[in-house]
Amino acid sequence: MKNILSFALLLCSLTAFAAPIPHPFFGKKVTLNSGTPILLECNEKIETSQASVGKTIIFKVKMNVMAENEVAISTGAVAIGRVKYLSESTYNNVAEARVELISVQAVDGQQIPLNGNEFTVFGDDRGRGNGSTIEFGSNITANVTNNIDVKVK
Repeated sequence: MKNILSFALLLCSLTAFAAPIPHPFFGKKVTLNSGTPILLECNEKIETSQASVGKTIIFKVKMNVMAENEVAISTGAVAIGRVKYLSESTYNNVAEARVELISVQAVDGQQIPLNGNEFTVFGDDRGRGNGSTIEFGSNITANVTNNIDVKVK
């Protein structure tokens, strides 16, 4: 009995100083740096004559976004944008639509805030009532707003 108790005490003292074994479901964290570019494409066709300011637009990530040699945002991940500004065509000006990007989903499910270029689309005919169209597959580049830790596999 004394030997078993001694062995248990020895085992407990050894495991107290051992490095923790990472759990396979938690993964490690990598830092996605501020300013990291993300290439996106529009996932739908939007006629500005039928859109309104504030309309949500879905984008998809075109290429994996890497952080510390790990995929932090995978190809096909969903990004959210919204219509920020609309103007109809007049005799002197073409129709215009501006879209801003809000966030993209990382591999661990969290929403990463984005900033960067506004996506601007112009109509083609002045004063003829033709609106502008955001085409399916239109490309835009956005940037990560802040440094963010992402859990990867």
